[in-house]
Amino acid sequence: MSRSRAELDSMLDELERDLAILVINEADHDDLWAAFAGQADAIEANAGADDIAHVRTRMDDILRAQGIQIQAST
Repeated sequence: MSRSRAELDSMLDELERDLAILVINEADHDDLWAAFAGQADAIEANAGADDIAHVRTRMDDILRAQGIQIQAST
């Protein structure tokens, strides 16, 4: 069952806080990605079709805020 937009935003806020803490603590690159991916996958799994674009945009914004750029696949 899909979560509400408010619930998803709360989960995304937690993801943002957790990522910021990992960056501040200079976590290992692999650990950082593993933590982010684990939370991101769970959030996406809880997003309905109407919210998936919102969730992915917020995730991209969270990464960009930490200076992490996603490379588009070709």
